[in-house]
Amino acid sequence: MRSGALRACCVAAAVSACGHHALAQSPDVEAAPPASELRGGSKPEHFLLFSGFDIWRFGRAGYGGFYASPEGLDKDGFMVRLFLSDGRERYDASTKRFHTDILRVSLSPGARFSEGTFELKLFLGPELESRKLAPGVPAADPSVTRIGGRVGLETWWEPRPEMMLSSALSATTNFNAWSARGAAGWRAFDRFWAGPEFAASGDVFSRQFRLGAHLTGLKLAAFELSAAAGYVQDSFGRSGVYGRFGVLTRQ
Repeated sequence: MRSGALRACCVAAAVSACGHHALAQSPDVEAAPPASELRGGSKPEHFLLFSGFDIWRFGRAGYGGFYASPEGLDKDGFMVRLFLSDGRERYDASTKRFHTDILRVSLSPGARFSEGTFELKLFLGPELESRKLAPGVPAADPSVTRIGGRVGLETWWEPRPEMMLSSALSATTNFNAWSARGAAGWRAFDRFWAGPEFAASGDVFSRQFRLGAHLTGLKLAAFELSAAAGYVQDSFGRSGVYGRFGVLTRQ
């Protein structure tokens, strides 16, 4: 019993100081399909708005934001991305349950580069991250806020008309956190992409790995829907099923 209480205290302190597997429940947005068909006729679209949520049995998060390009989303050159997420992590230690609320906001200027059906986006900018642990413990500060820098990379490639490959990499100086995702897809019913995905994330305290399947780019009026589900396991030996749903629109 004594060792269990000590372990709970240590875990709570680490969660507050390091942010227990935060990226697992507050994921960065996946690479969006390119604007190959503009809905505004001859008028270029300058904004891509997105939102969604991610969940598994030890955490959940909602996220949203936008991409903006003065020249148009399908043009190379300068663009900026705003990303915001708000989530809750859970950890059960001995007879006590802890949770950490995590808020992230980043504003990242960047650029788009393309060649044929290959598209690359690079971003770099400041990020604010706030974490609050409950219930608090004497050995840990229950609330931590940091301002750091975030770098991100996103790719989308269609090597054949019926096939796509995408990736997203991200890292931040806040708690040395990072995330990576790769996906492949095949065109289904000429309406959306479907295929496997792999994701990994971590920080100074833990790691998480995911393997699943995704559905991307299902058009519904002015919106495009995406979803994913699969198996998740973290460095604490916990595992389960994850789910993710997202929606985007261009203007």
